[in-house]
Amino acid sequence: MNYLPLNITSETNPLKTVILGIGTDQGKPYEINPVAKMHKEQGTYPTPEAIQAEIAEAKAALEKAGVEVIQPDNLSNQKQIFTRDIGFVIDDKFVVANMKEPLRQGEIEGINEVLDQIKPEKIVRIPEGATIEGGDVLICGDHVLVGISKRTNRAGFEYVQSQFPNKQFHALELVVSDDPAVNILHLDCAFQPVGDRYAIFYEEGFAERPEIIFHLFEEENLIRVNQDEKNSMFPNVFSISPKDVLIEKDFSRLIKELELRGIQCHPVKYSETSKLSGLLRCSTLPLIRE
Repeated sequence: MNYLPLNITSETNPLKTVILGIGTDQGKPYEINPVAKMHKEQGTYPTPEAIQAEIAEAKAALEKAGVEVIQPDNLSNQKQIFTRDIGFVIDDKFVVANMKEPLRQGEIEGINEVLDQIKPEKIVRIPEGATIEGGDVLICGDHVLVGISKRTNRAGFEYVQSQFPNKQFHALELVVSDDPAVNILHLDCAFQPVGDRYAIFYEEGFAERPEIIFHLFEEENLIRVNQDEKNSMFPNVFSISPKDVLIEKDFSRLIKELELRGIQCHPVKYSETSKLSGLLRCSTLPLIRE
């Protein structure tokens, strides 16, 4: 059997293969994070049709860039939008996330066909009591940054760390709140490497100064965002390569900042999906990068 040659060593290396969400049969609106709860209460919760249209636009942009796009099998009454959370790849291993919210734990079944194409010894499963989701895991070469959030606990961090002794792991405490303006759901809502040396950064999203970020990225290479921009999900873009970023089309300031740094932006509409507290990185689970 030809197994998938999994390879993820950075957030920005040229992308070859990715799993993109579908959002086909979402079931009832949920309120499992403060932002989704707010939109549900305000009557601005996105329709399934709007989300599916945005995902289709993202898929077209990825395929135009030469990326192989895999999508989950549809499951009844499952969100299946934010595939990033259900698993993640580090080096050549696939980590099956242990998700905090019971409502989303069944989503992993939608990618069973993908898991069947991975060598069994290359699949890492998280023990009971430990939780970790892909939105909290960012890879910067030899360093793996993990957000400690409402969704990822210390036990999850420590278990994944134990599986990759060749990597340097760093736990970063995030600000957790019921206030949607303040809460950081995952690390990739406050921090995101882009290009070959830059990062989008919302420092106020961290419970204490994240020294490792300042160690890995010089101050002048940090593209800082404010609270309003964080709430719009500025950090949650998705890199196709060091020179190409998939981005929400209304992020005009960020688009300008990235293009000044030689990074081409591929704008798509994703504002309705973002009402569920996730954007383009949340919707994508990369399997293979160069």
